Amino acid sequence: MGDGGTVHHTGAHARSFGRADVVKIAAFAVAYVVTAVAGRLTLLPDSGISTVWPAAAVSVLWVITRAGRAWFALDYALIAVLTIVVVLATGGTTILAVSGGLAATVQTIVCAGVIWYGCRRVWRERGSSPRTRKELWWFIAAAVAGPLVSSPLLEVESLMSGRAWNWSIVLLWLGRNVVSILALCPLGFGIADWIRQRRAGIAPHSLASLGWSVNAHPIEWIALLILVPGVYGFWFTALEHYNVVFPLLALACWSGVRLPRSIVMLQGVLVTIVIVVLTARGRGPFGDVGDATTQVAAAQLYVVLVIVIALALAAERDSRELLVRELATARGNAESQASLFETIIDTITEGVRVVRPDGSTIVRNRAADRLLFGPDTTAAETPVVSDLAHVRDPEGRRLEGDHRALFEHLPERGSIVTELLVHPPGMSSERVVTFTATRLPAPAEGVVTVLRDVTAEHAELRRAAQVQAGLLPTGSPHVPGYDLAARFVPAGSVGGDFYDWYSIDHGVVITLADVMGKGMGAAILAATTRSLLRAHGGGEDVVQPLIEAERGMARDLDKTGAFVTAFRSFVHAPTGEVAYVDAGHGLSAVLTHDGAARRLESNGLPLGVAPDEMRTAAREKLEPGDVLLVVSDGVLDAIGGSVDDLADLWAELPRDVPAADVVEAVVQRAAAGEMDDDLTVLALRRSPDAGSQPPAA
Repeated sequence: MGDGGTVHHTGAHARSFGRADVVKIAAFAVAYVVTAVAGRLTLLPDSGISTVWPAAAVSVLWVITRAGRAWFALDYALIAVLTIVVVLATGGTTILAVSGGLAATVQTIVCAGVIWYGCRRVWRERGSSPRTRKELWWFIAAAVAGPLVSSPLLEVESLMSGRAWNWSIVLLWLGRNVVSILALCPLGFGIADWIRQRRAGIAPHSLASLGWSVNAHPIEWIALLILVPGVYGFWFTALEHYNVVFPLLALACWSGVRLPRSIVMLQGVLVTIVIVVLTARGRGPFGDVGDATTQVAAAQLYVVLVIVIALALAAERDSRELLVRELATARGNAESQASLFETIIDTITEGVRVVRPDGSTIVRNRAADRLLFGPDTTAAETPVVSDLAHVRDPEGRRLEGDHRALFEHLPERGSIVTELLVHPPGMSSERVVTFTATRLPAPAEGVVTVLRDVTAEHAELRRAAQVQAGLLPTGSPHVPGYDLAARFVPAGSVGGDFYDWYSIDHGVVITLADVMGKGMGAAILAATTRSLLRAHGGGEDVVQPLIEAERGMARDLDKTGAFVTAFRSFVHAPTGEVAYVDAGHGLSAVLTHDGAARRLESNGLPLGVAPDEMRTAAREKLEPGDVLLVVSDGVLDAIGGSVDDLADLWAELPRDVPAADVVEAVVQRAAAGEMDDDLTVLALRRSPDAGSQPPAA
């Protein structure tokens, strides 16, 4: 009984006991008593055991229908008590009644346990037809395991009375109960399925919805349903002198292949009735097998074989048909997804092409057709030639070989991005197209390439470059005793770097600024910054022009979320005194003639971060032979990105060369690294003999 409790709980809390449970238990108790009495009416002479026992199926349906409910032990207790009462009421001895009640309970517990373990869905749904091959075989295992484990309990009476072990009774118990569970439980499951569908409002409207979807015509069902029991009746009566029954297994094979499982189960009931009744009357091929009990036991075991063969074949057929339906559904879904994928790919504005290793096309959308073959080309008009026939490298040379030559260094993971020129027929000018190529993941082989027309972006970059070039001074001012040089090296994209200078009495004002970001927007903000600095500059004051420029750009910087770092200084030529403001730049230093370097720390936030910030000038001095060096963050990124890298650069730069050579040394060092941003370098060197010259008038 404890085992039964373990089976029912399955790790979840049992539901509360209610009126529905009382009704269900009462209904199954009545059904169990009726079927048990009916079974006891088929007692064999001198055996005390009946030839059929439909109550075995009722007990299994009872506990499965009550799976997970409260007071589950009551179910097993009632099965034991009712069995004892029926056996006593129908003339059985007390020992037989008690051993039969105990055997019936153990049988039910074992069957329920196997179904719980192997048919979780059937158990969870409280009785549902086995749908898969696995579920069917576990159900058959449960139908055999229960009677097999409980059968020795039937020998208690024989052993207590001193009689020998009676294998006939054990075999009869095993055969009749296995047949009962195999034949009647699936019918009960089918009724439960139908009731659930009715309650859910999805009552079956077709044979397929009942699980009767085999190719055989219903007329063939009826014919087999009547024919097979009739053949068995004829064989067991007219041909009973032939003690051979196994050729009739061909009928089970025929039924299993052609009939739905529900009809197979119903046919099994009819065949069982015919075989058991005729065998009990001494008719048929089992008439010569021992005593009457042994004959009925052999007949029951034969029926088990017939039902298992038919159900197994039906399950295999249903599994194949289910697989075929699933494959058909999967094929339909795949075709639908392929159509959807093709529609999505064709609506993408960027070109997409997928090619095999041999260069043949798998997928190419309309945007790719227009880019590679011309704007008026449709898929039907796409030439058979290679889709790279009109593609050139950035220098205008024809590509060598096919796509494999273009992407021969394509990594196993990641992508490569290449800008190429495309000039197909029908286009007035060539287009600049980026090819982003990626290998298809294994096991697929090929390359997927995304094509993007960047011609307009290149035109914008050219315009931005023109704006940026216009910001730079065309010549350097003449400052006695000083050497001034600067260099701007674009990194392929347009940024917001600029430098500026102009001379005034007794010195020079130099500026280097960097607007956050790249492209036309950054170039325009750089132009605005330069214009405002020029408008408010012109004298030695380096603080006020930055303040006024920040005020003038405050609204634009706030709207765009940008800011500007700037270094602005005035160098007094006669003395070398330097007054400077560093607005968040921090990339300037005085390189002394003796090889040392003093970094000029930032003394304010970038323009646009805190417009009301008070700004002040800091002081430094250039001795004869010293160099004032200012660089952009592009230089810092190219040499490593840290202040220590910058200090190493300062230490290795020469001091005894013109400013232009110092600038060139910085550019060469930065160009050796990865240039992701523009390089801007400005150097002002005080001549070594400047201290001996008389002050300018």
